[in-house]
Amino acid sequence: MQPSSLSNNFRSSFDHREYTQIDESIAHYSNANISHVTPDLLEMIWDRTQDGMLLTDSDGLIVAVNAAFCGLTGMTEMELVGFPFTVIYDSTTDRKTIFDTYLDLVRAQQIPKKYEQELHLNSGQRVYAEILTSTLVDDAQEVYVLTEYRDISDRKRWERAMRLSEVRYRSLFENAVLPMYESSIDGKLTNANIAMMKLLGYDSYSELLALNLEKDVYVHPEQRMTFLDRIQTGAEGRPAELQLKRKDGSIIVVLAHSRILRDEQGAVLGFEGVLENITEQKELEYQVQANIKKLEANREELTRLNAQKDKILAIVSHDLRSPFSSILGFCDLLKSEFTTLSDKEKMEYIGFINEAAMQQLTMVNSILDWSRLETGRINMHVQPLDLRTLVSTVATSMLGLSLKKGITIRYSVPEGTVLPADEHLIRRLLLNLIGNALKFTPANGTVSIDVTADTDGQLVMSVSDTGVGIPAEDLGKLFRIEEKYSRQGLQGENGTGLGLPMCYEIMKKHNGTIEAVSEEGHGTSFILTFNKVVRSTCKKVLIVDDQVGNRLIISRFMKRISEGSETFFAETAKEALALMTTNVPDLIITDFHMPQMNGIEFLRAVRNDERMKNMPVILVSGANLEEHIQSDMMTKILRKPINFNELKGVMQTIQF
Repeated sequence: MQPSSLSNNFRSSFDHREYTQIDESIAHYSNANISHVTPDLLEMIWDRTQDGMLLTDSDGLIVAVNAAFCGLTGMTEMELVGFPFTVIYDSTTDRKTIFDTYLDLVRAQQIPKKYEQELHLNSGQRVYAEILTSTLVDDAQEVYVLTEYRDISDRKRWERAMRLSEVRYRSLFENAVLPMYESSIDGKLTNANIAMMKLLGYDSYSELLALNLEKDVYVHPEQRMTFLDRIQTGAEGRPAELQLKRKDGSIIVVLAHSRILRDEQGAVLGFEGVLENITEQKELEYQVQANIKKLEANREELTRLNAQKDKILAIVSHDLRSPFSSILGFCDLLKSEFTTLSDKEKMEYIGFINEAAMQQLTMVNSILDWSRLETGRINMHVQPLDLRTLVSTVATSMLGLSLKKGITIRYSVPEGTVLPADEHLIRRLLLNLIGNALKFTPANGTVSIDVTADTDGQLVMSVSDTGVGIPAEDLGKLFRIEEKYSRQGLQGENGTGLGLPMCYEIMKKHNGTIEAVSEEGHGTSFILTFNKVVRSTCKKVLIVDDQVGNRLIISRFMKRISEGSETFFAETAKEALALMTTNVPDLIITDFHMPQMNGIEFLRAVRNDERMKNMPVILVSGANLEEHIQSDMMTKILRKPINFNELKGVMQTIQF
């Protein structure tokens, strides 16, 4: 048999070695038990497979690699063949230990046939690979190891995402406001959340799990059989009204939203569901319907947001990869042609790399900033801002760029204009808008910042330019991150397309609005409208804190902030809820860490009361609680230790 071209590839890497045994090994491997598998077919498989293929000898030296392996490692065949296989690993990897282990396994004929490993490659990449090995022995008893590397990084990421999804589901189940349960066919609870335990008045899960639902929970035992029949006959989509007994013997009425749990064969394992306590609202059936509609709206909103995030990810991932083409390309040129390049060319290439890297950094920072804003993971420190001073400071910081471009920056802000806002976020908002205006305004143009109060007392700020304007069909795309609208500036400046969506999120955080007014060739104006500043006074303030000192401090602060206000106190959340049945306050200031019921649980109880679902609440805590209340616009966070000015600033953002 003639040596295959695959054998010839092996030869080319060993110009000064004996290669007779390799020819014989390949010929033997090609004909082993499969007469119709020709060397040409093996070579085609070797060259065209998407999996990286590596052939090493018993000394751990690389005999051959395919193109897919080169692509996986980011190394060329010349950089691999003839070297120890550990050359693919980066400097953080213990190459010697890996190499010695390989030799021991080869000698002991114990090389694992299949395993998974995260590879820290010399190229700087980290790849999770599924690795398959086969041991080959030629006629001269020379041992070779054929290793197949299959990139499973995407699969691993999805597995991690699925695990995270499971954790999030479990957290949602355990911390849900509504009681949730799982039960067996024979009428035993197998799982329940805290809300379920509180609904039935029990102090521990062990008490719940020991209950016989039919005898201990149902007021009318026959109701359970009727309930199960409804579910099993396809009526599980409709809630069932049930009467249940609490531990103390009191009776509650609930709506049970349940469904069947089945195994893979369709056999019934048990039931799961959510209970809604309608004891006090039984006579108000229409409220139940309103809650169902609200849940459906929330589901649709979550679906919409998930679809939006998927689209954003698809758009942004392209831009995150793009700069690497330039970076890697010029790095390769510098690496391979360094000695032949002139100093001018080297500096030019380094400049291209730096520009692409800065573009990548800007994109990543913008994505992170937008994400923190959009998901409520950014801490807002609201305080009264002197808007004239802030606008002057920002305009001065942009003066160098404006002079370079020959553009005038002017501003008009009435003396003494105060805006309750987060200084860092408003500064970033102005920098984004002024920077955009400078990009699209030609020399001798003007960028203007004007602040006025409209007839309703709202604060209106405009950032206008005399630039090229924006096409009418593009105005609707400006603030939508899923559109990722971006244009090059007049001097070729690139943008991330995330600046204006970030401005939109900043305004939303401040309960304000932003809109763009533009005409091609006649400039652009961004109009920012902040809700009118209202008097920060209220008649009745409920302060909930188990520390008498904290209650006294907050009470004193409130007397200074809102003269004439009445303050009354509760040591615990349960005491506060009892007080509010007859004395509803205008504002609640509550501590987070309290016995029996913490601030978040107290807040949920308040929001479940129709009288107080829109009541302003200030939650005092030393922890970061924004993620727990990000959808509750009427709740503000005040970080400990309590500071008069910060409390006053928060009060100025509340409308009574």
